[in-house]
Formats: sequence, C-alpha cells, structure tokens
Amino acid sequence: MQTASRILMGVLAIALVCAGPAFAKKDKKGKKDWGPQIPPTITADQAKATVSAAIPRLSVGQPFTKRGKHGDIKLEVPLMFEGKIVAKVRLNPANGEVLLKGQKAWAQNLSVTPEQGARTVERMVSEFQVGAAWLGKQGEWKVPLLYKGAVIAEIKVHGQSGSILPDWKASRDASIP
Repeated sequence: MQTASRILMGVLAIALVCAGPAFAKKDKKGKKDWGPQIPPTITADQAKATVSAAIPRLSVGQPFTKRGKHGDIKLEVPLMFEGKIVAKVRLNPANGEVLLKGQKAWAQNLSVTPEQGARTVERMVSEFQVGAAWLGKQGEWKVPLLYKGAVIAEIKVHGQSGSILPDWKASRDASIP
C-alpha cells in the first residue's frame, strides 16, 4: 500500500510541475521568453504624441564608427533627448547618405567624416515625422521616426509612464572607443 501511495504522489508531483506556467522557455531563435508582458496603460496615440512633442527637442550626439563582423565599417549618429541617447541614425560610410532602418551598406573605408554625417542628420531633424506605433516585447511602445516617408530609426516609449526610454545598445556602442 505504501508503494502505491508513493507512486501516486510521484505522478501528482510530475503532473503539477508539467502543468505550471512555461516561463523562460526558449523560442525558435533560442531567445528566452520571460513570460507575459505588462499591458501598457498608455495608448499608441499617446506614445506617438509623446515622440511628436519630443522631435523639436532632439539633438545630434557625437557620431561614432564601429567595425562589423566582416571588417566593414559602420557610421552611426545618435539622437539625444534630455542628455540621453534615444535612437541612432545609420549612414552609408561610402557616401554619407542616410540608411533606412534595416538597410545595410558595406564599405571597408570611411569616405565621409563623422562630423559631416552629424551635419547631415542635424539638417534632417526638423523634417522628422512619426509613424504608427507598435508594442515591443517588454510592453513598451516603439514609435518609428520617418524621414521623407521612410523609417530611419525608432524611439521607445514606456508603456506605463509614457516617458521616452534611452537606447541602451546605442549608448553602449557610442561609449566603446
């Protein structure tokens, strides 16, 4: 009788473990899914309005270059808001033209100076517009910055407080010499 009750207890324990929430399981790309996101309290329209109001206060930070995996060079110009990097604009290192979000340019040499790139972005800032916001993985709103109708960067807005979030990856890249 004791053996049967031990087996039953073991089966119940396994069933409870298997029936629990699947936090931190990995998706198809091997990234961890940390469970459900916190639903935002602000709307997409409010996030867009926050970014629209911030555009006149955006400034251009110190441009920087970095090397890609295959020896190519990348030229990036950070956008600053209240002293923090909130987005970055990527430029073609061969000719200084603005790259669309997701567009790649391959060059081994920098044909324009970072200062020329910064001046290019400074001239563009007044013409920025915002696109339709979408919800990010951590419950933040991602609002695209448009230049002449094309997405060139995105700014994140906190889903609870409605504040503009810093771009930590761009900040890290800018601080690496």
